[in-house]
Amino acid sequence: MNREARFGLTTLTCVVIASMIGSGVFTTSGFSLSSLGSPGRVLLAWGIGGVIALCGAIAYGELARRLPISGGEYLYLSRQLHPFAGFLAGWVSLTAGFSGAIAMAAITFEAYAVPESIRPDWLAPNTVAITAILLFGFGHAFLVRLFAAIQNSVVGIKLAVLVAFLVAAALQISTREWHWAPLDQPLPPIWSLAFARVLAGSVMWISLSYAGFNAAVYIASEVKDAERNVPRSLWLGTVLVTFLYIVLNAVFVTAAPVSEIAGQKEIAAISAKAIGGSSLELLMRTAIGLGTLSSVAGMIMTGPRVLSQMADDKVFPALFRTGPNSISRTVLLQTAIAAGLVMISNLRDLLGFLSTTLAISSAITVATLFLPFRSTDPSQQPRSMSLLVKLCGAVYVLSTIVIATLMAQNQPRDLAATAITLLLGGLLWVVTCYRART
Repeated sequence: MNREARFGLTTLTCVVIASMIGSGVFTTSGFSLSSLGSPGRVLLAWGIGGVIALCGAIAYGELARRLPISGGEYLYLSRQLHPFAGFLAGWVSLTAGFSGAIAMAAITFEAYAVPESIRPDWLAPNTVAITAILLFGFGHAFLVRLFAAIQNSVVGIKLAVLVAFLVAAALQISTREWHWAPLDQPLPPIWSLAFARVLAGSVMWISLSYAGFNAAVYIASEVKDAERNVPRSLWLGTVLVTFLYIVLNAVFVTAAPVSEIAGQKEIAAISAKAIGGSSLELLMRTAIGLGTLSSVAGMIMTGPRVLSQMADDKVFPALFRTGPNSISRTVLLQTAIAAGLVMISNLRDLLGFLSTTLAISSAITVATLFLPFRSTDPSQQPRSMSLLVKLCGAVYVLSTIVIATLMAQNQPRDLAATAITLLLGGLLWVVTCYRART
């Protein structure tokens, strides 16, 4: 399966950044603040999420060195664990990892681009979200190089706008009040099990904002010098985004009193207005619009490669196998599913379900690093893992398991939704195997 090497380190890093900076960073802290109760505790959660994501990026870099082929979790679990495990991972990628995440980013894009206060009566809900999905869906299906270049430009503009917002906030550090006081309610001690459970839930939500750290592995077959460039793009993009997240959220959660922003999904816009009035709020809404738009574009670009790999392995319809038109077909399929989810989903339900499902899938994937490498091709035999990779892999897997366990005790509904998704995937596997034998 040799595809044209079309993407270099710059595009890969932009794909990682675009996939990470979507809707989560602009919405999650409002929900986390209502759960954790204070700005300091929210920033602690973002810091923990960043460390876990960086460990995951380093671990995924090693997986990409072993198998520099498109496919992501599906590929790694199919080759190293069992085809059934890979199929479930592919199912998770199709439903949650990409379609659900694209829908969430598009919904957030519409909420910020066309708020209810200015929405014209003739513009039906979800119209803008679906239009954005269709635009980049058809673009990445038929104009790959052009829309990759457009995506890189959007990422650059987005980062410039966010930096401008931070500069505006920095100029007011000594001239305005920053609100570090907690909510006026009893807060559990930071060393208590009650706090650990609440923190786990917030970190799991926040992990969705970091989820794109592994985006480059999904297009590895189309990367120049993939064994080198894919791992570099993962950690480089993750470090840049983590730093940006910490600084942004330090502004978001302290710009206004916690009573005004706790539980609010538009926390970024509220904070921007508190700092610089309507003009800075407009700038932030522009950044959010570009951020969520580039996230939609990035995931539409990467997700379909998983489906093509599954088709190559004969666990997905042959129509989507690798070939001159396969990527176009899988992009259009991904686009259709994501647009459909926009019509039936809401932001908060997507947040809990996606973060839980994706975290568990990626933790199982990283755990395969500690299994014997299974390959009949001597050229694919990996070098010994460094101590850093082993440590990062262990931290990522163990922290994800602990957080998911604590979260399940506090928010069992999200874990139940994940279980239902996996059950449906298992049933689809049975049907697929039966049809293959008949």
